[in-house]
Amino acid sequence: MTHDEFNALLDEPAIVAAIREAEARSTGEVRVLVTHRPVPDPLAEARRRFAALGMERTAQRNGVLVFIAPKSRTFAILGDTGIHRHGGDELWGGVAGAMGTAFRNGEWTAGLVRAIRMIGEELARHFPRTHEPDLNELPDAILRDPREPGE
Repeated sequence: MTHDEFNALLDEPAIVAAIREAEARSTGEVRVLVTHRPVPDPLAEARRRFAALGMERTAQRNGVLVFIAPKSRTFAILGDTGIHRHGGDELWGGVAGAMGTAFRNGEWTAGLVRAIRMIGEELARHFPRTHEPDLNELPDAILRDPREPGE
């Protein structure tokens, strides 16, 4: 599936709403990044992108990146050290399993929304929002790689 085909199938307002809902219950930050490039090792690329996006600069190290490469039919979910220490690889494996099942059924938006809600539940459990206003440290929109000339 191409990047454009994948993006056309996403209900961006529903995904952004899920991100905002997850972040409203916690101090965590959730980002979704879709790349148009093929990615043979999505976890390594997610780590690279996580750092490039400055996601490790959240105050409680509780940012989570959902990285998707539709062209290679791969994805990864990566949490910063603050949230990772609470759930580890088991947490990310469970989220990835749910998202992968939905993706295999062609339920792209539902899979992303489900994953974001699962992430939000974990963030709320370990990093609940207090009564004080929380700073939205990272934008909620779906990120997409810019295309290079000739792509």
